[in-house]
Amino acid sequence: MASPGFLAGLVAALMAVGAVFSAATAILENPAPAHVPGMPDTLLDAYLRAAHTLPELHPQCEGMRWQILAGIGKVESSLLAGRDIAPNGDVSPPMIGPRLDGSGADGNLTPHYDTDNGRFDGDTEYDRAVGPNQHLPSGWADHYGADGNADGVKNPHNAYDSALASARELCLSAGESGVDFTDRDQLADALYRYNRSDRYVEDVLAAIEEFDAYAPAGGGGRGSEQGRAAVEWALRQVGKPYVWGGTGPSGFDCSGLTQQAWAAAGVDIPRVTTDQYRAGRRVSLHQLQPGDLLFYDTTDLGSPGPAPSHVTMYIGEGRMINAPSSGQTVRTEPVASETYSPRFMGAVRPREP
Repeated sequence: MASPGFLAGLVAALMAVGAVFSAATAILENPAPAHVPGMPDTLLDAYLRAAHTLPELHPQCEGMRWQILAGIGKVESSLLAGRDIAPNGDVSPPMIGPRLDGSGADGNLTPHYDTDNGRFDGDTEYDRAVGPNQHLPSGWADHYGADGNADGVKNPHNAYDSALASARELCLSAGESGVDFTDRDQLADALYRYNRSDRYVEDVLAAIEEFDAYAPAGGGGRGSEQGRAAVEWALRQVGKPYVWGGTGPSGFDCSGLTQQAWAAAGVDIPRVTTDQYRAGRRVSLHQLQPGDLLFYDTTDLGSPGPAPSHVTMYIGEGRMINAPSSGQTVRTEPVASETYSPRFMGAVRPREP
C-alpha cells in the first residue's frame, strides 16, 4: 500500500494538473486579440497571463479575463502611456501616484503614512500608489504582491507582477466566498473594494466594455469544433513525460502529441513533424485559432532530422501546449518566448473532413 505521504503528493499533483486544464480551457471561451490599439503588446500579454493564472492560484474566483485588468490599467495609469516596458515587464520610469497625505489632492482625504520606508514609492513620510495598476505599498507587501513573470521577485513596477497582483486583490478581497467575475454586480463590488469610489467603478466598467469589443485580429477567434476538441484533449495530457517516439497514452514527443490530439478530434494528420508541416493550410500568427500547429527549427538545440524539427499546438490567448524535450513534461506556455520565437518557421491549420 502506498504511504499517506505518497498519496497526498499524488492527489496534489492531479489537482494541479486539473487547475492548469481548467484555466487553459477557459482561454477557448475568451480568445485574445493579437493587438489592442493604445496598449503596449507586453502589457496586453501581462493582462492575458494574469487572467488565466488566477484560477490556478485561487479556484474560488471564476471568470477573470484580461479586459477587467486592462480596464483598471486604463483608469489607473492610462495603460502606461509615455513609459517604456522591457520584455520582462519592467516599467521605466516607474509609475508613482500622488502623495496620499489626506490633503484632498486627487480626491485623497485619508492620510496613508509610510509603510515601506520609501522602497517602492521613494517617500518615507507617506505612501503613494505604485505600478501600472496602482497598488498601495502596504497591500503589496502584506497581501497581494505577486511574481507574475516567474523571475523570483515581486516588483510592483513590473507589468506582469502588477497585473497578477490586481487579479489576486480583486479575488481575495471577497474572502473565502470568492468572486464570479462574469456577474456584473460581483465585479462591481470587487472594483469598489479595489478603490472605494463609485465614479471609479463606473469608469473601469466603461473601459472594460471598450476592451470587450475587441475580437481577435485576422480572423482568429474560437476556431473550429475540431480544433477546440483537439486542444481540450491535448490539455488533459499536461504533466505527462516527453518520450521520444511517444504517441501516448503514458508519454509523448512533440508530433506524437499533436497527431493524437487531432486524432481524438476525428482528424488524421501525419505522424512526423516535417510531414505535418506540409499538410493543411498555412496561417499567419495573427490568424491563429485553437488547434493550429506551430513549427520551429530547433536543430541548433540538438533536435535530430531536418527543419522544422519541433511542433506545438496553439490553445488561445497567446499560449501553446508543448511536449518540449527529454527530461521535461507536457506543458502550456506563451507562444512568444526567448527559446521558440527566434526559431519560428510557420503555422498550419490541419485540414478537417
